[in-house]
Order: sequence, then structure tokens, then C-alpha cells
Amino acid sequence: MLSLLIDLVVIFGLSVLATLVCHRLRLPSAIGLLVGGVLAGPELLGLVRNLHEIELLAEIGVVLLLFVIGLEISIADLARLKRYFSIGGSVQFFGTAAVVAALLLPTGLSPQQMIYLGFVAALSSTAIVLRMLQERAELETPHGRSVLSILIYQDIGVVPVMLMAPLLAGTGGSSGLGAIGLLLAKVALVGAFGFCAYRWLVPFVLERITRTRSSEAFLLGVFTLCVGIAVLTQSLGLSLALGAFLAGFILSESDYSHQAVAVMLPFRDVLMSLFFVSIGMLLNVGFLLSHTWQIGLLTAGVVLIKPLVGAVASLQVGLPLRNSVLAGVALGQVGEFSLVATKAGVTAGLLNQAIFQTVLDVAVLSMIATPFLVASGPALARWLGQTPLQRLQESRRLQESARSSHTYNGHILIVGFGVTGRNLAHAARRSDVSYAVVEVNAGIVKEARAQGEPIHYGDASQPPILELVQAKAARAIVVVIDDPAGARRVVELCRRVAPDAYILVRSRYLREVEALMALGADEVIADELEVSIEVFSRVLARMLVPREDIKNLIGDVRGEWRRMTRGLAREATAVHDLRVTVPNLATHSLRLGAASPLLGTTIATSGLRRQHGITVLAVTRQEETIGNPPGELAFQQGDVLFVIGPSDWEADQIH
Repeated sequence: MLSLLIDLVVIFGLSVLATLVCHRLRLPSAIGLLVGGVLAGPELLGLVRNLHEIELLAEIGVVLLLFVIGLEISIADLARLKRYFSIGGSVQFFGTAAVVAALLLPTGLSPQQMIYLGFVAALSSTAIVLRMLQERAELETPHGRSVLSILIYQDIGVVPVMLMAPLLAGTGGSSGLGAIGLLLAKVALVGAFGFCAYRWLVPFVLERITRTRSSEAFLLGVFTLCVGIAVLTQSLGLSLALGAFLAGFILSESDYSHQAVAVMLPFRDVLMSLFFVSIGMLLNVGFLLSHTWQIGLLTAGVVLIKPLVGAVASLQVGLPLRNSVLAGVALGQVGEFSLVATKAGVTAGLLNQAIFQTVLDVAVLSMIATPFLVASGPALARWLGQTPLQRLQESRRLQESARSSHTYNGHILIVGFGVTGRNLAHAARRSDVSYAVVEVNAGIVKEARAQGEPIHYGDASQPPILELVQAKAARAIVVVIDDPAGARRVVELCRRVAPDAYILVRSRYLREVEALMALGADEVIADELEVSIEVFSRVLARMLVPREDIKNLIGDVRGEWRRMTRGLAREATAVHDLRVTVPNLATHSLRLGAASPLLGTTIATSGLRRQHGITVLAVTRQEETIGNPPGELAFQQGDVLFVIGPSDWEADQIH
């Protein structure tokens, strides 16, 4: 007992250290836990001795993880993401399984093993990917919703994959159609029990527990429900994972789901730390070193195949190429449930320990590579955006939108049709103001078009889409999308296409404001600032603070925020006013390409003022904005110049 407690102290100490290091390096904590497990395992430092007991605790952590996943997945969520879930999830899951199984043909594995390993490789890391999307504020972006839906599909799909193991191994007690029929009968029995529990048993029991107002009784009741249903499914020859997931899903539709998540999360997090550390301890360093080339090639294959299939899956639900690439790279690893499913295959006799070690090594290496894959996503998307693939996708979109094309002039261009976009469109329609909408969600476009909205499907960061909605003639452009990187690309392109348009952007965070203003936005409304102002103004009004004092406080907050922001914020406002008072002048922005004659010259020697009559206001270089640049500043490839000059000036000759 003392030895086990010492092992737990060592593991939790490593977990804390790994979490702190990963936080400093901005890496998912799961990666640090895996590496910590490798160091503490018997192959290296040998700090942990009771491996079997730790594995048992880790398996409980997996059960609780599946239970919490079931709690967090509701029918309403599946309905909201139904297109991403049904189409994208199916293409990614079965597509990856088919490709991997086909590539395993030369290895000499049996067909049953190849099929099973194909589905094992299709599973990605829910823990790592969702944590990264949350940290990058990308969970509500188009590619974030696609990734979330596919991960939910995988989390549900892991249960039938694990049920396949005994069937494929021929250890299910019968064979052929009889085995399939028996499996379906068991699943039907569990489903019938789940329905009865959802309708009558769980509400009855939890209602009486909550009447006691005892948090201990509620915790014990929820834990009993989770473990009890898990044991029931295992007694029927199914799996603990299926029962745990079913218990969570049953409880997710009740009035007690949020409280159940709250009481179970600490246990899940602690035991999942044990799971990742235990997986790291299972890694056989000697096996890795003796099969370096094979494991390296398999890992390279995973990080190439899975992003490709994931991107294709997102393309199938109608996402633009850029968002599809970002979704694909996020899914480019073998996840924690792959290890759980592989262990189930070993237990059923379908796989051997060598295959398990190979999957384990590939999983650990691909998880460690995930942050670097995700970081490379934007650059990869930009590169693919210059290929014929991007032009092919845009031509298809233009053909689809051409049937409902309009002629726009002096209109409002709305990029994004969420709550803010819908309200703006409604206000414009009520005010008899012409407007056009661009949206990347094909389902939203179809629904809104049926209601008569002038909406077009496409990515507003691509010039052909802006040409379709006559962005050059727009009087105002409003960007309201939950994609910070996408918003920056849209603003930069819109400022080049429509130099005189008023560009307003809604951003979630204050840290995005400076970059958006530097790229040409006239005004940025940050949810973070506006919500905080709304909160304190309402609270102070309730505390009977005079309205005039509240207004002064609001002015102070806004003024302080403007003083904190640097870059082009004040410059952009001054330029906008100048365009109003001096109609013959206009601001322009241009990016210097590889063939620009300005490369190597300075502002003073370029002749821009003498030959073209324009003045450089600012230069953006590698996300750094240089306001009022000195005359000796030399131009470099990729610089974005913000200039003021005659309104009819064309920048093509100096690009």
C-alpha cells in the first residue's frame, strides 16, 4: 500500500511539473504527461513500480472520460452540428480506416487486423485537440465546429470499434451471422435499458437524491449510475466504455447534467492524468530504438494521411479550402482512444504486443507533433490557396452562386451570418438599405436563401467571392465572423479591393484590435470591451450611481483602452476624416510582390511622391506596423504599404 501511495505521489508530482512546463511552452499538458510517463517508466528512470495497479486506475479514468463525454454530448448538439457530424464525421472515420487498411496490405497482417487497425488510426485525440482549439479561441470558427463534430463522431465510434475486436478475433462465442446477430441483440437490449433508464429510472432516483440537498449523496448516486451501467454492459459481453458512455448520454438529457459534469470533472482530470502517464510508462524505448525507421515512416504516414482525409471531409460539408486545411491538420494524430481500442484488440486476441507497442509509439510521436502541425496550418493553407485547387473550388462556388446573383452598388457587405449578421441584415432590410451577405456555412446559406436573403456561399478572403458581391462598390463592409485569422485576411483584402469603404469588424478579444486596425479596419468593436462596459454600467445603475457618473466612467474606460492600443488606430481615424473633407484623395494599400520595382529602394529614393503623387503613411512587415516610417526605410518583399494619393491612382505597376 505504501509503495502504491509513493508511486501516486511521484506521478502527480510529475503531472504538476509537466503541466507547468507545457504551460510555459504553450503545449497541451497531455504531451508533458506522456513524456513524464516515459521518463518515470521502467525503461528509463524506473520511478514507478506498481505498474499494474496504476493501469487499473488509468482504466477507471478512461471510463470516467467516456462518461463525461456522454454527459457533454446532447441531442441538441448533434442536431446543431448535424451536417458536420453526419457527412464530415463519416467521411473522416471510414475514409481514414479504408486508406490505412489499404496501405497495410504489404505488411502481411490478416484482413481482420488491417480493418481493425484502420479504425484505430482513424481516432484522434479529443483531449489535445479541443484544448488547443480553446486556447487559440478557434472552437467557434468554421473549422473548429467541423473538428468538434468529427471528434464527437469518433468518440461515439470508438464504442462499436471496441465491440468489433472479439468479433474479428473469432472469440465472441460464435461466428458469422450468428455472432453479428448476437452482438446486435445485446446492443438492442442495452439500448432498451438505456431508454427505460432515461425515461423513468434516472429521473426517479436523482429527484429523490436531490431532495436531500446532500452533495455527497448526489456524487455517490452519479458515480453509481456510471459504474453500474458500465458493469451491466460488460456482463453482457460488451465493454465498460459502452456502458460509461451510455450512462453519460442518458444523464445528459436530464435536468441534472450540468451538476453531474461539475462533480465528475475533478475525478476525470486526475485519473486521465494517470492514464496519459501510464501510457507513457508503457512505451518501450528499446522497441522504439530497434524499429526507428518503421515507426518513423508510420508516424510520417499518419501525419500526412489523416490531415488529408480530414481536409477532404471538411470540404465535403462545404467549408472553404483554408478552413478545411486547418481542420485537417488539427486531426492529424493518433489519439488516446486509439490506445484504449488497441488494448481491447490485444485482450480479444486480435492483436499482439508488438502491434500494441507500434501503435503506442506512433500515437505518442504524433501527439507530440500536433502543436507543430497546427502551427503550420495557416502557412500550408496560404500555399494551397495559390494552387489551381483553390481556383477550382472558387469557380464551383461562383457557378453555384451565379443562379442567384444580384447587382449591388452602394450597399452593405456583411461577412458572416451569425446572430450579429442576421440582426444587421434585418435592420438594413427594415431601413430599405441594400445589402449582400457572404457565408461559408453551406447549411446556413441554403436556409437563408430559401427565406429570400441575398446571401452567397463562399470565403470572403478570396478575390472572386468579393467580385461576385461587388465589394468594390460597397459603401460599408461589416466583418462578423468567429475566426480571428480569417477576419484579418478579409479586412486586408477588402481594404485593397474597396479603399473608400467603411470597414467595421466585430472581434471577440481586445488583442485582435490593433492588428485589424493596422490592416485597414476603420473601426473594431471588441466583445471583451463592450460586454465589460455593459456589465459594470448595469451593476452601478442598480447600485443607484448617477447616470452621468456612469457615462463618465464609460468614457474613461474607452479612453484608457484607446491610449493602450498602438499602431494605426489614430491614423486610420484621421485618414477616414481626411477622405471626407478632401474628396480627391483616397487611401490605398498594396503588398509588394517578388517582381515589384520598389524592392531594395527606400521611401526617399523610390520616387513614389515625385512620380505617382502618393505618400506612405505606414508599412506592415511580418505583423509589425511601422507608422510614419522614416525616409531611409528600405522596402522588402511582402511589405504592405498604406498610402494616400489621388483617388484614381492604380497600384498595379509597383506591386
